[in-house]
Amino acid sequence: MTVRSPAVAAVLLVGGRHPAAARAARRAGLRIHYLGARDGAPGWLEGEADEVTLLDTPDAESVTAAAWDIHATQPFDVAISMSDAYVEAVAVVNERLGLTANSPRTARTVNDKALMREVLRDSGVASVAAARVTTGEQARRFPAEAGYPFVLKPADGSGSRGVTLVPDEESLADAVAHTVGSGSGTWIAEEYLRGPEFSVETFSADGEHHLLAVTEKFKGANFVEVGHLVPARIAAETVRALADEAVACLDAVGLLEGPAHTELILTDKGPRVVETHARPGGDGIVELVRLAVGLDAQQLTFDWLAGRPLDLDGARHEIRAAATWFLTPHPGTVADVGGLREALTEEGVTEAYLAVAPGDVIGELRGSSDRAGAVIAAADTPDAALDRARLAAGRLQVGVTSETVPAS
Repeated sequence: MTVRSPAVAAVLLVGGRHPAAARAARRAGLRIHYLGARDGAPGWLEGEADEVTLLDTPDAESVTAAAWDIHATQPFDVAISMSDAYVEAVAVVNERLGLTANSPRTARTVNDKALMREVLRDSGVASVAAARVTTGEQARRFPAEAGYPFVLKPADGSGSRGVTLVPDEESLADAVAHTVGSGSGTWIAEEYLRGPEFSVETFSADGEHHLLAVTEKFKGANFVEVGHLVPARIAAETVRALADEAVACLDAVGLLEGPAHTELILTDKGPRVVETHARPGGDGIVELVRLAVGLDAQQLTFDWLAGRPLDLDGARHEIRAAATWFLTPHPGTVADVGGLREALTEEGVTEAYLAVAPGDVIGELRGSSDRAGAVIAAADTPDAALDRARLAAGRLQVGVTSETVPAS
């Protein structure tokens, strides 16, 4: 069995408001120093972390400086983050301290979608027409080379925020004005990929990438994900094709260890990579994989760091499935909420929550943060899990007083 060398005894865990990573590290027997933002610091820190350092300005530069200071007095064996915002910062910390980990170049490539496209262009990954754009003129030139429709999105975005479809020349000027023309950072233009979307969940050890599951994804308005299903309802050969393309992508970006979440479109010409992340999938996908496959990407990560043999054969062998479905009410001001108890008592439901309260304003669905709640449900088959999740999500209630909301 593959074992990490050197093994880790103490970790610097950077960022994250959910306790799953810290609890997995604790179960692996690791000492945990948490480094994150003072504002909104999670309440579980006292019970889960051995030491805590909180910053007033938790930007990458501040995190890097604080990590250096921490290591001088309380040495750690590796810095790690499950948040896109800090993946590159922890890679820089590890490199400067001579700690074994993924390189800053790998972290930068997965965080910068335009750079990822440049790297993949010179690899064995199937090509996707794309270009980094920083001006409106560059964006207007792209369809002359790649045609319509195409997509404009932030080069460093996440959660589907800011993704804009440009269907034709008539819509180009408005799309450019609201994206590249807004002056908010660097954007990428890329060809619009037609087909169902999936994500490939993997764990890498010593540069070898192991398939955990393939997730079937469901999209709402503005490309925002409204549901996930594990395992995807596709043939075994399609699973292999998606997994092979994801592995080629991870090889190209140089990922050596840890979890990865690679999103792909299954086009009529085969799988095409949308983007990849050097962290577990969000939106509860870690829990879906755990329920359906019996493998926990968070626990695998910290067990691997602790020097435990990588064991992917311990998963349950009975076929199971799990799904999550999100609540996406009409825009407006929240007047009342309810139905949580009813959702939790539906068959197969393992989790349910509401993310809004009376007085909150719900805007148009433009990113993951615009969703109002979710349900996770398990069953013996994918169809049954999906039906249960959708049914339970329908029990959640969010009443709005008006569809008129302030402009964002």
